[in-house]
Amino acid sequence: MKIADLELNLKPFEPFFKFETAHTQTLLGHFIKSPVFGKKLKVHQIQLPDGDQMSVQTHIGKSQFIVVVFHGLGGTADSDYMHRTAIVADRLGHSVVLVEHRGVGKSKGFAQKPYHSGRGEDASAVSEYLRQTFPDKVQIFIGFSLSGSVLLNLLTERFGTHLPDYGIVVNAPIKLNHSSSMLQKGFSKFYDLRFYFMLKKMIKEQDSKVKLPLWGSTQLIDKLYTSQKSGFKDDQDYYKICSTYPYLKQIRVPTFVLTSEDDPFIVFKDYANAEWNEQTHRTFIKHGGHMGYVSRRKITPFDRRWLDHYINQVLHQISELHRV
Repeated sequence: MKIADLELNLKPFEPFFKFETAHTQTLLGHFIKSPVFGKKLKVHQIQLPDGDQMSVQTHIGKSQFIVVVFHGLGGTADSDYMHRTAIVADRLGHSVVLVEHRGVGKSKGFAQKPYHSGRGEDASAVSEYLRQTFPDKVQIFIGFSLSGSVLLNLLTERFGTHLPDYGIVVNAPIKLNHSSSMLQKGFSKFYDLRFYFMLKKMIKEQDSKVKLPLWGSTQLIDKLYTSQKSGFKDDQDYYKICSTYPYLKQIRVPTFVLTSEDDPFIVFKDYANAEWNEQTHRTFIKHGGHMGYVSRRKITPFDRRWLDHYINQVLHQISELHRV
């Protein structure tokens, strides 16, 4: 069966407010209280090909599946969507792995170079480590936002050689220059400024010699820091090389993709016009903002979190696929 033709058993999404905008969903998704994953996690450091390290936190379940979750820009293993996804996977008996990118959380102090949207080789290193440590587990990688781009760069086999068995990609930028431009428009400038301050603090903790302006943008950080530390000519070179839009037809691993038409960080036409192949299942929702998906109605046992319901249903579908 073609992955693209599968029908997920999803409940209809009804936005929390009738006067729905991209921003109400994005902000609700962030500010509504989320449950905390209460299981004990064991921390491991993974050696990366260039000598840096990154951390993963594991909780091993009884099923054959291991769900590996990657955070978005400015996130950590403690981000609310990371904990909620861990809860969804744990309820199904799956093992859980929460990944922290270079220089973030428990990875802090173990890396000289920054993480960015093109770091497919880092996700590859995680897959290789888990194959060696848990060789009998079926790997399901979930990438949120920026990490969705990281995961797509791995799944298209552009960066990295060790692939998971399944992928789930949520609100990933696929044309980085478009996403950078979107963050400069209207209310999105407030998100951009928040990202700037978060990234500036992280950079200063890694390298006190780096000088960044008091005020700025994520594009400025990409120009002055991320691109330079990662071997790109400049921000535009980074955006061009690490954008996955032209390569999505190369995906061979069964992959489930979710995004919303009103994501304030993404030009939805990029998703609509992209050349997807039969190994990708796409769910495009009219409203949902950036990783919001907060429903008017409660969806047991996920409260109003339609995103958690989506991930739960995809994990059920993957279980069915693997039985065939």
